Amino acid sequence: MKQAQTPAADSNLFCENGFVLPLTLWIIALFGLGVAAIHAWISVSVENARTLQQKVEAELETQNMINELVFAMGTRPMSNRGLEVGTDLTAADMADSMSIMSARFESSNYIAFDGRPYAFEGNADYVFHLQDGRGLIKLHQGAGETIRRLLSAFDVPETLKNQLPDTLVDWVDDDDLTRLAGAEKSEYERLRRLPPTNQNLLTPMEAQSILGWDEIPQIWEADLRSPLFSTCRVTGFNPNTASETALLAHVAGLTKPAAAQVIEKREESPFQHAREFMAAAGFLTAAQPFFFSVVPGNCVVIDAVHRESGRRTRYSISLVPTSLNRPWQVDYAFEIPSQFTRSLDGDRPLITFPTPEALNPVGGNAIRTSGVR
Repeated sequence: MKQAQTPAADSNLFCENGFVLPLTLWIIALFGLGVAAIHAWISVSVENARTLQQKVEAELETQNMINELVFAMGTRPMSNRGLEVGTDLTAADMADSMSIMSARFESSNYIAFDGRPYAFEGNADYVFHLQDGRGLIKLHQGAGETIRRLLSAFDVPETLKNQLPDTLVDWVDDDDLTRLAGAEKSEYERLRRLPPTNQNLLTPMEAQSILGWDEIPQIWEADLRSPLFSTCRVTGFNPNTASETALLAHVAGLTKPAAAQVIEKREESPFQHAREFMAAAGFLTAAQPFFFSVVPGNCVVIDAVHRESGRRTRYSISLVPTSLNRPWQVDYAFEIPSQFTRSLDGDRPLITFPTPEALNPVGGNAIRTSGVR
């Protein structure tokens, strides 16, 4: 005879069945949350990977174009106009005076290194602004008067006009002698700041670590919008490639109207020597013509702007023809903050930068002459 279950046994069975069902639902829910979390993590990872891939591809494209630029600078002649890229040049036999006189050193097309925009023939997604290092303000010893004139153009207080040239020299020189308005290691330690490196600046941005140089934000903002400073290891000043600000800083006594006139004249015909520059400026410059160089140097500052995203990256490139390993080097590279990105509305390049194939066509009459100066 089957024994009847007691009420207590029925209650235990009900509790067990009633607990298993919610537990199962909770486990399913947790599995669902786990799957959703994994899906979200995978989606984020895929998106991050896609963004990284796009960034790498953009950097590769930029590097390829820089390689083309360096190739052109190393194989094409450089003149007072800039980089000669036309194919109608004629070579000269340096042992034949008549050949030298009849040679053609200026081609139909040239690339000016005065900051104007160029599109690359091999990649229409970018606009490049090319600036000769000789047309910028170099941050090194001996630039005191140039820096003072620059500070005057930005209405910097008189105390900083005296301080900044001295603190710059104390930062880069290898002694511990403090100049009149300068600062050496002890002063930086007292202020709990990084001490001077006693070496040449690696990038213009490094100057913001120097006492006083972090108190001129208006000048750094101007430099981010368009290159103003340079740490290029080049000598001489090129009035064919300098901006109005750089002209006013480098040439004592030059006025803004005269600087505007200089720029207008050189656009018609780049200066071939210091006399033409002085004629355009309207006055004689004492001693300074000896430091002029109307041909771009071996260092160029490049602002590469992506047309669609507006992303702008600045590079400083130097040719090093004496190097045994690599004939060129990247001095520095950094991305310009988005708030200083310029509109491309006014950037309508009149000429595209030609590809290596266009510069040196097979069987063509292109002249492969070193552009190193």
